[in-house]
Amino acid sequence: MDAPAISNDVYPPDCTGLPIDGISVPVIADGGVRAKRLNDMLFVPLETDASYVGDILKQCGIVENSATIDDVIAQHPGLRSANDDEHSPSLEPQLIAFRQQYVLVTEKICEPLNTVKTAEELIVVLSDAMRAHSWVLENCSLLHRDISSNNIMVGRNEATTDGPPVYGMLIDFDCAIDPTMARMARPEQTGTKPFMSVPNLEGHPEQRTELDDWESLLYVLCWVATFGINNKDRSILAEIHKGNEVPLEISEWHTSRKMVAIAVKKRLHLDSLNIFTTNISDRFPIPRENSELPDYRSLQSLAVDLYRAMFQHPKVDEKYRGTHKRKDDGILSKRSMYRFGSSKDGGPLPLFKIMTMEPSSSTNNPANPKVVDPFVLRTEHSAKTKITKGLKRKLERHAKLAIGRLAADPPK
Repeated sequence: MDAPAISNDVYPPDCTGLPIDGISVPVIADGGVRAKRLNDMLFVPLETDASYVGDILKQCGIVENSATIDDVIAQHPGLRSANDDEHSPSLEPQLIAFRQQYVLVTEKICEPLNTVKTAEELIVVLSDAMRAHSWVLENCSLLHRDISSNNIMVGRNEATTDGPPVYGMLIDFDCAIDPTMARMARPEQTGTKPFMSVPNLEGHPEQRTELDDWESLLYVLCWVATFGINNKDRSILAEIHKGNEVPLEISEWHTSRKMVAIAVKKRLHLDSLNIFTTNISDRFPIPRENSELPDYRSLQSLAVDLYRAMFQHPKVDEKYRGTHKRKDDGILSKRSMYRFGSSKDGGPLPLFKIMTMEPSSSTNNPANPKVVDPFVLRTEHSAKTKITKGLKRKLERHAKLAIGRLAADPPK
């Protein structure tokens, strides 16, 4: 069995490996020596002679060799010199709290997302990760809030032939919150820029919900399906993309400097199924003349189904669909958006301003009509529940199909 990687100092430094449960752990550096010595020798009563402690500190390189006893006492006021008769006997003995170093040795249980071998493996991994997301939310009341390609890991079932060859894991709950707790006035913006939801990018005052994480999952899928799900595919697609005269639309999810600009692009790319397929999902590679291209047709189908479930769900009212902000009388077309509202000089507001306008409750002033945002409306309980159930069903169905294809044609 290969030794697991150690990212910190270990003890001792003068051996080729430290046997732990039969595993030979490589030694990286000698920082562990100092930690071990401090743990063994310096966890002492405060009334210990400072000259003794000072010698140990010098041996461990904690203080300079030229340091005097007075220097040591100045750094550690609880110590005393051998001739110090003024030490108060009323002080109860205490212990000096020194840092202790621990090395946790474990087996490797998962790998990065870019180690999947096929599109079918990716679908299974994404499905497992989101099942974990839903379980943690329902049973632990924790909303992840940072779904990204770095936080979804791949595990392999190499020891058994039962089930699919891979499974997915969701990690890094550093940004997770309890959505039932008191709400912040304006939630913090968390996540990885290309995968952040539109409300997150725009800094909406509404609390984040599971729909934000499902939206992030769609972006993760589209991103890796455009640029390659693993290193081999990335190299092939990178060469092809070099010949593009116009950069891919999806690139603007990362290259735009301002978050609100990325949000505007995403609203446009998700405006309709036709726009989404033309600018995003149709860019996934499918072998045609070039036989070297990977086959991402299953990812293309999944992306379209997730888009429909999220933004065009057939069982929710029309007001919950789409991405564009609306007036009371319906969705604004791009042309009407330019006419809607007015700037300080009396001219029409640009599209960028319209799409980033805060929702308004005013309906009486024609110059400032009510603006509603479908991203906000979808957070209403009934709509959110229907949309989330639809997303789960779509992903689970695609995962079952992927498992069947993996069983019939295992990856090499």
